[in-house]
Amino acid sequence: MAEQATTVPCSQPPEALVTRMFEAAAYPHPAADLQMIETHLSWVFLAGDFAYKVRKPIKLDFVDFSTLRARQIDCEEECRLNRRLAPSLYLGVVPISYDPVTGAICVNGQGTPCEYAVCMRRFAQQDVLAALAHDGRLCPAEIDALADLIADFHATAPVASPGSDAGTPSSILRTFEDCAAGVIALSTEPLSAAATVSLLRQHANRLEETFESRRRSRHIRECHGDLHLGNIVLIDGQPTPFDCLEFSPSLRWIDTMYDTAFLFMDLLAAGLHGMAYRMINRYLERCGDYGGLAVLPFYASMRALVRARVLLERAHQLDGTPDLAAKPSGEARRMLDLSRELLCRNDACILLMHGLSGSGKSTRAAQLAEAEGMIRVRSDVERQRGWHVRAADRYLPRAVERTYRRLAAICKLGAGTGFPMIADATFLSEHHRQRFFSLGRRLGVAVAIADCVADVDTLRMRIRNRMRGGLDASEADLHVLEAQIATQQPLNVEERAHVIPGETSPVVPYIRGEGGDDFARAGSDNQVP
Repeated sequence: MAEQATTVPCSQPPEALVTRMFEAAAYPHPAADLQMIETHLSWVFLAGDFAYKVRKPIKLDFVDFSTLRARQIDCEEECRLNRRLAPSLYLGVVPISYDPVTGAICVNGQGTPCEYAVCMRRFAQQDVLAALAHDGRLCPAEIDALADLIADFHATAPVASPGSDAGTPSSILRTFEDCAAGVIALSTEPLSAAATVSLLRQHANRLEETFESRRRSRHIRECHGDLHLGNIVLIDGQPTPFDCLEFSPSLRWIDTMYDTAFLFMDLLAAGLHGMAYRMINRYLERCGDYGGLAVLPFYASMRALVRARVLLERAHQLDGTPDLAAKPSGEARRMLDLSRELLCRNDACILLMHGLSGSGKSTRAAQLAEAEGMIRVRSDVERQRGWHVRAADRYLPRAVERTYRRLAAICKLGAGTGFPMIADATFLSEHHRQRFFSLGRRLGVAVAIADCVADVDTLRMRIRNRMRGGLDASEADLHVLEAQIATQQPLNVEERAHVIPGETSPVVPYIRGEGGDDFARAGSDNQVP
């Protein structure tokens, strides 16, 4: 349903306030290049080096800014919450006073406040990630830094109390149904929209136990809530999320994967599939929340549905001007298509990287994950995660076995959700390779091997360089390499039938047997003695 807005009287008429905010004399600093950006809820006045965000005196079905005190409180809440991720951007809340005699207003001056504003450091619109993505200027290093930032933010965010409604299946369903009703009501293709909604509802019902498990495992936290490319800007070269959902606790206290799924979906919607998978792989590697793969498709699909809902509302508001309404209406259809695609993807398979330390496994695995939308799990990272094992003991048989069990558990979860998985480890033992082929048989998914080879001198040189750099997750030194060379069990004849040729592209269809060749038939059987 469409939003019903009520304008509420305030101490300074909104039209007059907007007019006066365009006067340079209203500001306590030079105010060149005065501009205004208007949203549903606010006016943002750009003045010199600063920006001032003023709430509109309106009352909607989801927010009430009908009193000056309510607007002040929301400004303070916005500053408090956004300073978690953007402390240099949010400078504070300032009063706006009004002189009834002269009609002048004064930002952050003396007198009785007629309004309040969030004062922010002004930034260039071309530095917003949405603009960078549109212009092809978004870099891998920025995606990596952003994924690390979000993972670290989620790790320290407050956890929802067990008695709260946040993250419960019922609350998730309410949010979904509210959005779904608006989509169906406003869509120009209601049957297609209803089919998407029905598919999402089926997934939500199947995931009820998983939602509860996510609550128990402390993944419902006070998140950003609106984490998309248009709400992230480069400040001093660092990606900086801003404009979180301060006015709605229920949309902010959510699953950390729901928060991350918005950015994942937005990168996909922008046509940056490689960047989307680079981001999600980096995020998962940083935080270790591979259990979130079970809900990622649903949450990303939900984000696409919400985006479609907003676009349909915009098209509805422009109904009297068909030429203007055509663009948001077309974008809404595209988002509904994406919502379905996210739920229907199922090209699950498992690719084992194989080779000695320094043979280039991780480099190739990273390239494949980004190019083909695969989820990679690295033994070099997982052996260090949370087990409090001394570095010198991480290559002992018991620790190695534990690492491979974790890789298998993650691949089982990811492949079971429909993702093609990469297990990035040496796989020098036939026992470890057999575990994954057995897993593939149980899951009914194809398993293949990427065999990475380099001569011993090259291996030693790469390991020395890696150790000097000190930036790689691998702890394998020359002693580990020598032990690997002495104890490795080469691929047998049957296993070699599952090795993908180095020039194969794309890899995932090849592994899954969609090419119809001999390898595909062998791979689909997963028969390894």
